[in-house]
Amino acid sequence: MQRPWSNLLLVAVAVLAATTGYYAQRHLRGGENGVTGEERVDFTLPDLEGRKRSLSEFDGRVVVVNFWATWCPPCREEIPDFVKLQEKYAARDVQFIGVAMDRIEDVREFLKHTPINYLVLVGDEAGMITRQYGNEMVALPYTVVIDRGGRIAAVRRGLFRHDDLEEALRALL
Repeated sequence: MQRPWSNLLLVAVAVLAATTGYYAQRHLRGGENGVTGEERVDFTLPDLEGRKRSLSEFDGRVVVVNFWATWCPPCREEIPDFVKLQEKYAARDVQFIGVAMDRIEDVREFLKHTPINYLVLVGDEAGMITRQYGNEMVALPYTVVIDRGGRIAAVRRGLFRHDDLEEALRALL
């Protein structure tokens, strides 16, 4: 004979498992699907010369915002591809922005050996900003592609391969 509380226990375990699975998947993926299609979040951070720069300066362009750090191997690996794509698509109003989650001195030293042809911003607020773009775990690298209308078209936690990013850009041009 089955006890009445055993059915309730089974339902509670099933609900807990489903909820845990949902949140685990969302966190492991960085919450990316939750922000795709949403309006981009504006932010202002200093560039390497200390000038305040806002994302809204680039409204009307396709913008690739990459959160990275000098100590992050996959971040360093994807930068040369970003440099190539910035050069290739700059005339078509594509703007890459690197948001370094690092000390400005470390970024300047890194750039002596790895030149970057796109805007680099640095700031303590970068962790909060990347969370607003769905990167709840603040994993690096984390890249957000924004369309000309200011909507988030794609996000990627981890290495964004050249061909995949170029395909995403072409779809927006």
